[in-house]
Amino acid sequence: MRFNTASEAMKRKIKVIQFGLGQIGINMARTLLKHDERFEVVGCVDSAPDKVQKDIGEFLEPKGIYNLSVVDSMDALKRKRADVVIHTTVSFLPEAAEQIKVLLEKGYNVITTAEEMFFLRHRNPKLFRSLDNLARRKHLRLLATGVNPGFVMDSLILMLTAPCSTISAIRAERMVNLSRRRLALQRKLGVGLTAQEFVEQVENGRFGHIGLADSAEFVSHYLGIKYDNIRSSIQPVVADHDYHGDEMFVAMNHVLGVRQEVVVEKGAQAVLSLRLTMRIDASIEYDAIFVDGEPPVNVVINNGIMGDTATVGLVVNQIENFLETAPGYHDMAEMKIPRFVLNSIS
Repeated sequence: MRFNTASEAMKRKIKVIQFGLGQIGINMARTLLKHDERFEVVGCVDSAPDKVQKDIGEFLEPKGIYNLSVVDSMDALKRKRADVVIHTTVSFLPEAAEQIKVLLEKGYNVITTAEEMFFLRHRNPKLFRSLDNLARRKHLRLLATGVNPGFVMDSLILMLTAPCSTISAIRAERMVNLSRRRLALQRKLGVGLTAQEFVEQVENGRFGHIGLADSAEFVSHYLGIKYDNIRSSIQPVVADHDYHGDEMFVAMNHVLGVRQEVVVEKGAQAVLSLRLTMRIDASIEYDAIFVDGEPPVNVVINNGIMGDTATVGLVVNQIENFLETAPGYHDMAEMKIPRFVLNSIS
């Protein structure tokens, strides 16, 4: 069951299937269930044996009973009708694309938080065209989004350039305290490893923050930056003394987090730089964007935007806009300006 216009969306609840119940997926389900005046969760899918056949309410805070059992596959839902599937299982290709292809073939619109799907038209043009053609042929929509990539270091940058008549350079920085983030993210960023173990994991290609280069390509594409070179680097932040946190100990000479940077160069000039530092001992958190232009635009968000909760908000607030778009594979620059739509501000 699908609709084509936002006006039709307002006439009834939007039916949603939550596909993937890691921490992000659980938070997504909780938000959708909380806003039951607007959304109806008609299915929850996760293959983890400790979740299957249990009520989704067992995994929420506070716990509750929703008479909605987790199933292990989309097939178990027996083609249940839904307006959109929220896909929050994996970050990487080809797994994410394979799962999304199946969802499209089954007739579902899809919003995914898979980082490597964010700007697929550049990362893998052939795969992008395949999924775009499939979505168009089935009269469906596909969008990849999140907080980063998806907002802080790409879409927000584009919006902040709107007042400028000229731009010479753009710089974005994000500082994140990993002690406030989920354990799975800490592990993905190497907290507790030796520096050598960190380097080995980086060489495996599935380590560190995923999608920073995609954000740089996205911004470059939509600002028309004809660059000569893109440099990417990823380095461990190594402890110079033993770190004792509330819930974690990191020994001296072991990894506290990661420092990543992508620099877009035109000639000898860095026209775009994205710098991300995520460490368990960060004393401050912030997001900052500096646009050297006429006029200059400098924005600092004290305490930063909390990635885990912001990803949920970005997805849920986009659902109606997403369902109003034409069929095809969309990116955030093709969407209406994101905004809070869940209910009135109190």
